[in-house]
Amino acid sequence: MRIALCVKQVFDATGPLSLMEETESLDNMGLVPVVNPADLAALAMVKQALPPGLAKVTAINIGPKSAEQALRACVALGADEAVRIWDSSVMAGKFGVDIIVRVLAAAISTLGFDLIVCGSKGLCGASGYVGPALAEHLDFAQVCSVSNLEISPQRDALTLHRRLDRGDREIVVCKLPAVITVDKGSAEVSYASLSDLLASERIEIPVMDFASIGLKSSDVKPGSSGRFMHYIPPRPRTKKSPLPDPSLNPLQIISGGAAKKSSNLVEKEPNKAAAEIVRFLESNGIL
Repeated sequence: MRIALCVKQVFDATGPLSLMEETESLDNMGLVPVVNPADLAALAMVKQALPPGLAKVTAINIGPKSAEQALRACVALGADEAVRIWDSSVMAGKFGVDIIVRVLAAAISTLGFDLIVCGSKGLCGASGYVGPALAEHLDFAQVCSVSNLEISPQRDALTLHRRLDRGDREIVVCKLPAVITVDKGSAEVSYASLSDLLASERIEIPVMDFASIGLKSSDVKPGSSGRFMHYIPPRPRTKKSPLPDPSLNPLQIISGGAAKKSSNLVEKEPNKAAAEIVRFLESNGIL
């Protein structure tokens, strides 16, 4: 059983994020590139669900030489091999998600896989476009937001668990080949050992250009994937008020929970009222 893991390299979202005023794009100076967390969860789920030796996982990435860092991280965490796709004559600049899907579909068709696994969303765009669009291009069955998977004894179908809104769950039986997406946090990602990290640095990662996967430069012209128009920052979050003490009565809740304090009102002539106040202050040690 051959499994393709679609990997994306993103910037660490825990770093200091800021936008450049001129272009309203992310200022990535000083940010550390990492593997998309949802992609790592997808790899962890596959390795935990399938018996050892049953499947061969190939990590696939579209990117320049610097993207090999993400592929080596996946190999250290359990992927069996890695492939990088890049054609500098065509993909020298930025390219949209529609081109990424076309290139991935061509590479997967050329290499041949039974199951395609990827993260449901990326940290940078979070559009969730790649998985469903890839299934459409390949004409494969598709299941999104998978939280658990099991393979049939005949190894021709999967039993998948999906998380729905409001805590609901859904169980789906899906024939292979198929495309599934996994949410961040759906599987626990373990730390790679030192020996695995060193071994991943020594492996050779083959590079495939467009000719090797049957694509021409005309096949990857930008389509209608959308265009960035304007960035609107989110509204500041309001502080949540604590829940009222259930032991208070409605009047105390309305008044902020403050208990009613007793007080004495002095209603006398000025001389007598002043003398009464002085006696009160002396008796309480204030004077």
